[in-house]
Amino acid sequence: MSAPLTVPREISSAIADEVRRYGKMNVETGGFLLAPQGTEAVSTVAFASVKGIVRHRLRFQISEIALDRLFGFAESTGCWIPAQFHSHAGCAFLSRTDREHGLRVPGFISAVIPDFADPPAEVTAWTWWRFNQGDWAPASSPHTAKRDLRQVIFAEEGIHDS
Repeated sequence: MSAPLTVPREISSAIADEVRRYGKMNVETGGFLLAPQGTEAVSTVAFASVKGIVRHRLRFQISEIALDRLFGFAESTGCWIPAQFHSHAGCAFLSRTDREHGLRVPGFISAVIPDFADPPAEVTAWTWWRFNQGDWAPASSPHTAKRDLRQVIFAEEGIHDS
């Protein structure tokens, strides 16, 4: 799918709050956006927890087990995962590590949230990238809509509502 995502209006403040919480500790964080199968309408934000998650100033890493738990949860709830997001200390760009080690799946979206200690709370202030034809290219910011948002936490031990 190549249309922009549609996200609940409250998602940007929920993500900015989470990014700020870790940014004040001087580390990156991130998570994923889930949408019902066959749609681009995000209904769930999944924040990374602790077990299987590595956070540093210049690195955010998720273990294969934690990813497996999240993708299994998505499948069991009739969702797919069209996008990930993570924070940077300064500018919002795709680093070499992001480009080479992010999920390189055709059509997959990656958002980078700048200034992790005081991130902007608008999706249009983040940079959005889509992976196609073997590389990342700038993508449109998602549209926002009034819709319920489910927030979950994921890690190696599983998923639970936040």
